[in-house]
Amino acid sequence: MEVNLENGQMTTASTSKSHSLRQTTSRRRQNDSEVAGGVGITGGGVVILPQHVLNELYHNYSLKQRRSGLKWFVFAAVLFNIWTIGIPWDQAAPTRVVNCCMLVAYLALISLLHIGRRSDRPALRRFHHILLIIVPRALWLLSILHFTVYVILQPSFSPRDLLGWAILLNFLVYVTLPLQLIFLGLSIGCITYFICLSLPVGYSHWDSLLSNQLAANAVLIATAALIGLLYYFMGEAKQKRAFLEAKKSLEVKMVIEEQSAEQERLLLSVLPKHVAIKMREDLGSSSSEAFKKIYMSRHENVSILYADIVGFTAISSTYSAQDLVKMLNELFARFDRLAEKYQQLRIKILGDCYYCISGAPDERPDHAVMCVHMGLSMVKAIKYVQQKANSPVDMRVGIHTGAVLAGILGQRQWQFDVYSKDVELANKMESSGKAGRVHISDKTLAFLNGEFEVEPAFGEKREELLRIAGLKTYFITKVVKAFASPSAKKINETKDEISHPSTNESTNDIISDEDDNVATLDHEELLAQNSLSNGHQIVTTLTADEEEQVKLENFKQRLKDELVTRDGHENLTKDTNIFLRFKNPQLEQSYAVYREPYSSLPLLAALLVQCIDVLYSYLVLPRSTLHFINIAAPLVPIAMLVVISLAESFSGMLPKFFVDVSKRFNDITFVRELAAIIIALTIGFSNIIDMFFFVTFVRTEHIVSESEFNVTASQDSDIDVEMEGMVTAEHLLPASFVEQMREAVPPERVLYPSYLSNFGVLILIAIAVIAQLTHLTKILLLLSIAALHCYFNIFIMQDLYALEDDFENQPIISTRYAASGLLLVAALALSTLARHMDHEDRVIFKWKTEVAEQKETANDMRQRNEALVYNVLPVHVAEHFMKNTKRSHDDLYSQSYAEVGVLFASMPNFSDFYSEETVNNQGLECLRFLNEVISDFDALLELPQFQDIIKIKTIGSTYMAASGINQQRTLRNDAPITERWSHLAILVEFALELKHALHGINEQSFNHFVLKMGINHGPITAGVIGARKPHYDIWGNTVNVASRMESTGKAGAIQVTEDTCNILQPFGYKFLQRGLVAVKGKGQLMTFYLQGKSQTSAEPVPPGAVQLNGQDVFALESTSELEASDIKMPLLKMNVPEQSVGINQDQSFRNDSDGQERLGKFQSLLE
Repeated sequence: MEVNLENGQMTTASTSKSHSLRQTTSRRRQNDSEVAGGVGITGGGVVILPQHVLNELYHNYSLKQRRSGLKWFVFAAVLFNIWTIGIPWDQAAPTRVVNCCMLVAYLALISLLHIGRRSDRPALRRFHHILLIIVPRALWLLSILHFTVYVILQPSFSPRDLLGWAILLNFLVYVTLPLQLIFLGLSIGCITYFICLSLPVGYSHWDSLLSNQLAANAVLIATAALIGLLYYFMGEAKQKRAFLEAKKSLEVKMVIEEQSAEQERLLLSVLPKHVAIKMREDLGSSSSEAFKKIYMSRHENVSILYADIVGFTAISSTYSAQDLVKMLNELFARFDRLAEKYQQLRIKILGDCYYCISGAPDERPDHAVMCVHMGLSMVKAIKYVQQKANSPVDMRVGIHTGAVLAGILGQRQWQFDVYSKDVELANKMESSGKAGRVHISDKTLAFLNGEFEVEPAFGEKREELLRIAGLKTYFITKVVKAFASPSAKKINETKDEISHPSTNESTNDIISDEDDNVATLDHEELLAQNSLSNGHQIVTTLTADEEEQVKLENFKQRLKDELVTRDGHENLTKDTNIFLRFKNPQLEQSYAVYREPYSSLPLLAALLVQCIDVLYSYLVLPRSTLHFINIAAPLVPIAMLVVISLAESFSGMLPKFFVDVSKRFNDITFVRELAAIIIALTIGFSNIIDMFFFVTFVRTEHIVSESEFNVTASQDSDIDVEMEGMVTAEHLLPASFVEQMREAVPPERVLYPSYLSNFGVLILIAIAVIAQLTHLTKILLLLSIAALHCYFNIFIMQDLYALEDDFENQPIISTRYAASGLLLVAALALSTLARHMDHEDRVIFKWKTEVAEQKETANDMRQRNEALVYNVLPVHVAEHFMKNTKRSHDDLYSQSYAEVGVLFASMPNFSDFYSEETVNNQGLECLRFLNEVISDFDALLELPQFQDIIKIKTIGSTYMAASGINQQRTLRNDAPITERWSHLAILVEFALELKHALHGINEQSFNHFVLKMGINHGPITAGVIGARKPHYDIWGNTVNVASRMESTGKAGAIQVTEDTCNILQPFGYKFLQRGLVAVKGKGQLMTFYLQGKSQTSAEPVPPGAVQLNGQDVFALESTSELEASDIKMPLLKMNVPEQSVGINQDQSFRNDSDGQERLGKFQSLLE
């Protein structure tokens, strides 16, 4: 039988600056002698596992699994050895000694296998490995030697005496010995067949029918060998499928693991580990709480550092998008390395502002000291930008110490942030500081322990909020106690190397300008950079071949660990009971329903055995019509059941109707098992009926005719005495029927009843290999059929066996006992083997289940990480980072967009609402309310009409979003304004929906929050800065002006520039001119307030856009702030399916049952 296995097609594309490699594997089919070549996928590349390596792994795996059957070969051999010792009790002493020595040899060989089996000593392990190769061959050789010696030592021997054992031995050679079939396995099989066939005939006395017996033996032994080969190929196919499924699953799992690792890296670069773990655990879980889950914790004694690049706005307009992002990335990458060095947790990057904290989430007593060192190093690092941009930019650093609430707000684009009055004070410390100085508060100074010298900064005079908080501020002037890092020793060792000028221009500037106070800081920074650079060079100098070799070895080792080195036969014990049933009921039910491909194929063995019955009996049994009818009749039902069972496995060769019937037939477990039981009972009882109804009468015909015997009268008398009182067929059947049967039987003298018993061994083998039955059912069938055969041998056919013994000159022990003993040996041996077969099938099934579970677990982890990552970075940005695992730190992500809309929406009165009193849980309850607001805003992005709007970030209570950042969006050059800027109109509708969502919250919480919004359009630069901690953001004058539109606007209004107004008017929007507004960097700009949208417009609103239902929104007064009653507006009607709106309703307080509960919580919260 040939087993065709397919290997999927995989493609590799591995690129680097100096090498490009592409390898492709095509689909191929392999025969049973080798396994299809495999691929180990890691990241974006593919490792091609050489064919010989994969074949070696498979053969090692296959031999290991087959070794578990070796003990059942020994068990059968020992049973036969006991039979040779005990059954012929009158045998000569030399024969008995030889048999005993053989038994000792069997036990000694099997004991050798335990030497060094669990030893950790390499020498013993190597010796054990050698024994695993030698012992199976030695056991086979010993069994052949035992067979040969026993035949030679017998004084009288016939070709039938050991035929039962010869049949069983030729079957067991293929089923239990852990040998490769090609060459060695076939050689051993052929030698076994030749010896078992020729040796008994060669040492037998002359018989006129010796050639007939030789032919019958050849047929019976060959049939056993064929069944053994059939089971060998079936087992080999199962093992190959398990191996290839595990290999393919490992490939997928490695891809998933690498993707998960990359996702995990991205996730942990943005979120602290404890927050990421908690969010992953909660992902997908349903909560009955009225409020949405908030991941926020309070930390005391935390130092907060804000750093801003002074003069960066001026130089940003002089650089291209790529150069600007590259400069920021290199600068902030330095800051990130410094943050790692000084144990800082980077919080966020806001344009050119960088802020971090020390002392949270892990408390540390030196948080303020580490923050000051960080600030001093940042001031030194900015010299890189000074040299790069050739511009007098500088750093302004502010540090304050206090309490923070650290965590995440909202449901999309998560960013870890800190909130508290102290965070706001730290921000003011930065804005009130001076360029090139580190500005600290007296709260921070209290934690410095005299490690720095300071001077008064009088920041409280420049910033009102600092004065109100009662803070005194200072500038750091000198480092009294230099920072000592764990790498200080390494720095000293490399001091000479560092002191020499570097080829890096920015490093030259840093070193040339350093002073004594911060020399150590710069040395450590330089060393870190050099180490990183050197490490990066080492990585990039690896050739593609070496990289592929590493992947190959990794995949090979993991595949070996996955299948070759594990011992499922031992591990299955903890999962099953004594009857080999899985302790898990669901697993047991799944196993009962599960079918291996071609599992019905062993039923062919039963059909083959029944056909062989016709052939062999023609040679050595009486040839009569009644006999052939008895053995041929069962062929019809057996053939029908076998064809029905097998049709499913040959769907390409049979009509669809037969295949469908077969599939439905096999899908019913009870029917499938019942058919197998009927087949087993049919071939078993066919032989028993043959013995009872036919051969017994042949025996009777010869016994009644005493002239047929060439024996003495005394011997006849002894036989008559022995027969007296015995139950024969004559006593069991009517006399008339017995007479008719005698007349139907021809008077031919072909009497070898032991062949019926030996053929019974072949029947037992055919039953043992049936895959549809459990081992308990097979054991019951085997023992029952063997017991019936033994009963007929000893009690029904005893006179016929006596006649056969007379032909053989009265052997030491009667043939009926010897044949029955061998039949019991075969039944017991095959019963244990049936249990082993069931055990092996359950092991493979359990492995497949485990592989599927591991794959599912890895996939679940990937999906959870993917969901989190896509909530941290935009989808197209996250995919860029996860697909380009080979990128270097110089590979940046930046993209310029010419037509983008930018929205800023803030809650100006939230700062008045926020308080850190005990009743509000030190501000946590206020942030819980803010989390609800932002979450409802995020829920709007789930609506179909807003799918192209991207949330950029939240800054405190300010919500930032953009439209037009869609890489799939393509427009014609001559596209009209309404088509080019349709996304801007959708952004305006989103802004109106934000107002509506907040209005709903106000109604339920009896609050009066308002939104102040600004919208602008134009070109922007989008990119990711921070290679180790990627942060997605957008830059440009468009962003700055949009921010100014929000900050200079008024509560309840949406302020836009004149250009934006002109673009939105064709969409039907109405505006009210406000006047000129001073915008930093842009001078005086004419601005407008959005009033609303008319029902009819020149151009239709894009499909799915939100439309106003009712009257136009009233014009907003431009002279005064709006009250809460002034922002009420008509309900919004959305042209989307109701189920889409339901998502929004569920997340934005519009569900009445949820709303009442949440209303009570809001009331208690606001009190």
